[in-house]
Amino acid sequence: MTTIPQYTATTATTGSSVSNDPPLTFDLNTAPDPVRVSPASGDAQRADFVLVGSRRSSDAIECRRITVVVPTGENSPDLTPDLTSASAAISLPDWTPTTNPAAKTITFTPTSGSAEIGRDEGVTVQLMGMRINSVVGTALLRLEVEWREAGSDDQWETGTSTFDIGKFPAGFDLVDFIAEQSVIDNGGSVEFNWEAQGVSSLRLLYDVADINVMNLTTFTVNHLARTTVFYLRATVQVGNNTVERVLSTTVTVRVPDLEVENLRVVGSLMVDWPIQITAGVVIGEDSAYPLRNVLDGNLETYYLSQSGGSAEYGGLVKIDYGTPRPIRDIHVYFGSPDGRNLPTTFNLAYSLDGEQPHFLIPATPGKPEAHWSSDEEIMMRFVQVYVHQRYGGRIAIRQFQVGRPRLHVGPAEAGFDVPVTAHRGLTEG
Repeated sequence: MTTIPQYTATTATTGSSVSNDPPLTFDLNTAPDPVRVSPASGDAQRADFVLVGSRRSSDAIECRRITVVVPTGENSPDLTPDLTSASAAISLPDWTPTTNPAAKTITFTPTSGSAEIGRDEGVTVQLMGMRINSVVGTALLRLEVEWREAGSDDQWETGTSTFDIGKFPAGFDLVDFIAEQSVIDNGGSVEFNWEAQGVSSLRLLYDVADINVMNLTTFTVNHLARTTVFYLRATVQVGNNTVERVLSTTVTVRVPDLEVENLRVVGSLMVDWPIQITAGVVIGEDSAYPLRNVLDGNLETYYLSQSGGSAEYGGLVKIDYGTPRPIRDIHVYFGSPDGRNLPTTFNLAYSLDGEQPHFLIPATPGKPEAHWSSDEEIMMRFVQVYVHQRYGGRIAIRQFQVGRPRLHVGPAEAGFDVPVTAHRGLTEG
């Protein structure tokens, strides 16, 4: 099998005083993308090559020659049968190209002998309308920059950038592999779209999945739990070789599942932590007693509303788990540890969409604790407690416990809702 890339690049510098950094960093763009070979007869396929170089250094350089070495011939490792078919240009003023078919080079030089390229400056080299030969494969395009530090008498060094350019069959196309959403919630879905033609196999690859998407232009992946790189691989038979092209895209998952070989936690570890917890703008949040305190498993810490004032007010404290999960008990502990800052009334509700609440505890006079439980599990995504203060005081909540975290490890204590194996094999719980 022959794997043909869009292009891959490598860079090196050689000379009397070799620098670790290249003088210019080049990127290559081609039109069309990918490059396609010419038919056996008829009009030749042509392509444009644009090499964009940038100087990412605090020092200027002096440059006297930029040379593009183009593999010329009719074979698989060659790019073009005729070097003179390309129209060569460079963005530097007063530089001119010279084509040498025998040496297979196009060399750009300044009329003044050398020119300075300053920090954060760049150069663009264009080879436009180049004829492509008729044999699929990978051709090596090489770009050489002769340079030295500006204002120095050092000997000239040569920085080299090489590009492996894939030549694909004339009817082959695989482009625009795009995820409709690049960032999703844990457990969410993402739809992919692409364009493909002239392929004999088309597969979507991610993690351990290998999905046949031949004759499709869209596909949806469900229940994505962690940031994932997706690959779209197209193959086609050409003679005795199978040509392959692979495109990739990444989908980021908010609060993803995590797999690690070793884990060291500095602070507290909570499993089944919600995606988000919010307080309504009317009740707000006192920065000294933040909302996250209601989830820390400690009844001595608490959340405190931003201010009371003299007016009657109320608002929601809402937990979002990102996706629905089975719940059979909820426990809310109101007030600060000294018994103050209780709400006048409260109610407890849940929903699947964040809009339509289903009440578990109706409007009830404020008290230090509220508990709800069910013999059967109920699917919930959003769980909310509405607190109301009639007399203008502040409202405190020590804990808002939805179900029981499977594991909570804090700096002073630990809580487990599953069996724990410790002491070299002794199972506790």
